[in-house]
Amino acid sequence: MKQYQTVYHDKDSFRAVVSEWQSLPASAPALIHLFSDGADPADISAACGIIDELMPDAVYVGASASGCLYDGKVSAEKLVVSCMLFEKPDSFAQVCFFPVDSEDVSSFRLSVRETLQRITNVKAIEVIATIDTIPIRDVCKVIQEEVPEGIPVWGGGAFGDNQFRAFLFRKGSGFQSAGIMMTLIGGSDIHVHYAYVSGWKPLGYPLKVTRAEGYVLHELDGQPAYQIYQHYLRIPNDEHIFYNALEFPFAVQHGNRTLLRHAMSCDSQGALTMSTRIPEGSVLHVTYGDPETIMQDVMQCAQSIAEFKPEVISVFDCFGRKTFWGGTEATREITPFHQIAPTYGFCTAGELIRWENDMDHHNLTLIIAGMREGDAPEGTTAVVHQETANNESTMTLINRLVNFINTATAEVMEANATLSLMAITDQLTKLYNRGEIQRRITERIEEKKTSPDGVDATSLVMIDLDDFKHINDTYGHQEGDQVLMRISQLIHEATAKLNINAADGRWGGEEFMLMLPGVTQETAAGFAEEVRRAIEKLQFEKCGKVSASFGVAQAMPAEDADPLVVRADTALYKAKASGKNTVCQAKEE
Repeated sequence: MKQYQTVYHDKDSFRAVVSEWQSLPASAPALIHLFSDGADPADISAACGIIDELMPDAVYVGASASGCLYDGKVSAEKLVVSCMLFEKPDSFAQVCFFPVDSEDVSSFRLSVRETLQRITNVKAIEVIATIDTIPIRDVCKVIQEEVPEGIPVWGGGAFGDNQFRAFLFRKGSGFQSAGIMMTLIGGSDIHVHYAYVSGWKPLGYPLKVTRAEGYVLHELDGQPAYQIYQHYLRIPNDEHIFYNALEFPFAVQHGNRTLLRHAMSCDSQGALTMSTRIPEGSVLHVTYGDPETIMQDVMQCAQSIAEFKPEVISVFDCFGRKTFWGGTEATREITPFHQIAPTYGFCTAGELIRWENDMDHHNLTLIIAGMREGDAPEGTTAVVHQETANNESTMTLINRLVNFINTATAEVMEANATLSLMAITDQLTKLYNRGEIQRRITERIEEKKTSPDGVDATSLVMIDLDDFKHINDTYGHQEGDQVLMRISQLIHEATAKLNINAADGRWGGEEFMLMLPGVTQETAAGFAEEVRRAIEKLQFEKCGKVSASFGVAQAMPAEDADPLVVRADTALYKAKASGKNTVCQAKEE
C-alpha cells in the first residue's frame, strides 16, 4: 500500500501528475480522495474528469473541508488529491453513497445491510457524512448495529458554513448535500489500527443538564447555561463567544465514553446553541484546553500508531481544533503522524468513530487510522519526536493550577457528601434518622397515592424492642447501644436483601421504621416475622436474648403518609398488648 498526493492548480499540471500515478505498479484499482476547502466546483469536476479519463478503474470520494491536509500539514490549498495504491491483488476499495432521510433511517438501515451482505471480506469502513443535514445519532446507531463487530469504522463530517453547504461526491455522482459516503476497504491482507485523541481535561464540578431542546442548552443545574462561562470564566456573550468557548468545551458522559461538545453561540437569555444535541439529565464537566497537555495525548497516540507500522494514515481533525491552534498551526498535531507514514485527510465538522463497538459522534476530536497490507515489517519501532511536547515531569503552570483546582474541588465535594450523609443518618445505628425516613415515606406515598397496589404498593413495618428500658437500667447504656447497633445491622441487611429500594430508619429511642416499596402487607408481615425470629436468636454478652414487636400496614388509595404511620403504630401497640415478641397487621378502615 502506497500513497501519493498533489494539489490541483490547473488541468495540465494535474493531468501530468495523474499520468504518473497511472504508470505506477499496482495490483488493484486505486482509491483516490479529493478534499475541497473552497475550491471552484468547476475545478473539482475537471479533476474528477481527468481521473476518469486516465485511471478509469480507480474509485474516488470527496467532500468539502475546513482545511485540507497536504504533506503532513494543515494546508491553505483549495483542492488536495491523494491516491492510495494497493499492492495485493485481492485488496479493494468501494465507495457507496447512502441518502438519509431527515427523520426515518429505516431505508438507510436496509441499504447498509444489503451492501454488507453483497460485498464480502470488508476489513474497514471510512465514512464521510453531511452531519448537519441528517439525524447523525440515528445513523451512528444503524452503523453500530449493522456493521459486524470488529470492523473498524471512522471518519468525519463534510464542512459547511454560511457561505456554502457541506457536500459529498464520488465517482459516477454529482455533489450530494444530505447523506453519507461509506468507503469499504477490504482484502485478505488489509490491517487497520485506529485511535482518537481529545486532550481537553475536566475542570471543576459536574453539572446537570436541567433543560435542553434539540441543539439548545437552556439550563445547567437550574441556571442559564451561559452563566457557567460568565461567572467562572468571565467569557463575554458577544460575537467572539464561539472562539472563547472553544478553549472550554463541555465533556458529556455517553455510556462509558466521554464526548466533547462546544458552544456555537449564545442568545440574550443565556441559552447556548451547541455543536450537537445534549439530552436533558446528562451530566457534564467544563473542560480546558492547554496546548502542551493536548500534545501529550497526541504523542501517546502517535507512538501507538507507530508500533503498528502503517503504510498510510487517514486523519480526520476537527475544524474546532484547527481554530483552537490558530489555522495552520494545527499542523503541530498532524506532523507526528506524518513522520510515521504518508497521511491524507481534512478538517471536519464533527468526527465519527466506532470504539469498543460503540459508534459515536464526537466534537473537537482528532481521529487517526493507520492502514497497511500484510504483516508489519520486522525491526525496531521508530520513536516519534515532538520538540515542544512535554511530559509529566515538565507540566505547564496551567496544568499544575488545574490539578490544584480539581483536587480541591474533589475534596470539597467529598466533604459535602459526607456532611449531607451525616445530616440524614442516625449516628449510632447508621440507619436513616427520623426526619429522613419520614421524608422518604411521604415522598413515596405522594407519588403512588392514586392506586397503591402491585409495584405501586407501599408497606410500613414499625419495630419496637421489648423491655429495652430494663436493659439500659440493668446493664447500662453501653450494653443498650450494643443491642441497638447489632439489631440495626440485622434489620438493614434483611431489608436490603428483600428490596434494594427499601429504606430503614431509627424512628425513636428503640423504635425502627421500614418503608418497603412494591411490597404488600401480607408479604411485609411475612418478612417481619423472619426478622422477629432472627432477633430472637441473637445472643448478647450481658443481657442475653432480646425480642421485638412489629406493626405492619399497607397504604390504601388516597391515604396520606401520616394516617398510614398511625395505622402501623396502632398495629404495633396491639402487638405489645398481646404479649410482645409478635407481628400484628393493621386493619383496613
